[in-house]
Amino acid sequence: MKLLLIVLISLSYPSVDNFKLQNGDLIFQESCSGDISNAIKDVTSSTDKYNFTHVGMVYIKENDSIYVIEATQPEVKITPLSKFLYPADEKECYPQSVVGRLKEKYRHCIPQAIKEGMSLIGKKYDYGYNLNNDKYYCSELIYHILLKANNGNPIFHLNKMTFKSKGTKKFLPEWVNYFKELNTPIPEGKPGINPGAMSKADVIDIIHHY
Repeated sequence: MKLLLIVLISLSYPSVDNFKLQNGDLIFQESCSGDISNAIKDVTSSTDKYNFTHVGMVYIKENDSIYVIEATQPEVKITPLSKFLYPADEKECYPQSVVGRLKEKYRHCIPQAIKEGMSLIGKKYDYGYNLNNDKYYCSELIYHILLKANNGNPIFHLNKMTFKSKGTKKFLPEWVNYFKELNTPIPEGKPGINPGAMSKADVIDIIHHY
């Protein structure tokens, strides 16, 4: 009976594989459900065949415990790697996770970027995708902490955000409703950055797929 229970648990909660993460690695994720996740996929593009909706930075503690610094609702936090890869609230469909590693030219920024990220723990999530406040969405957090670590010189570059369906001039209904509930205009054309754009940047190498 105990053996059967162990097998059932292992099947429902995948183990982390033997790939060795390093401090500062970026883990991109493509979620498999949700209106806003689908809306993000419809207005962004990513490397390879993916449509990433989230990204976080790896932080390895001195005892070799691995965490991910991430901006997610409702705030910036650090999450144990296993919970990041296999969220408890998505047991039926875990996100696809892909690792990107900064190229050697930028790796000197990682220790300071992690310090910057840790200093922002508890900051509110940026629901409005606004760069000019003290709140952060996932890719904004990564952009910001690497910018600070590189003495104000951007490693990733901002783009003009769009909330219109690919190949059309129409806003997706999901985004219309989303910003209506926030009581704020859709920030079409404003500077921003998304996980998909980060995954395609020439400053990283995609090195692993979970």
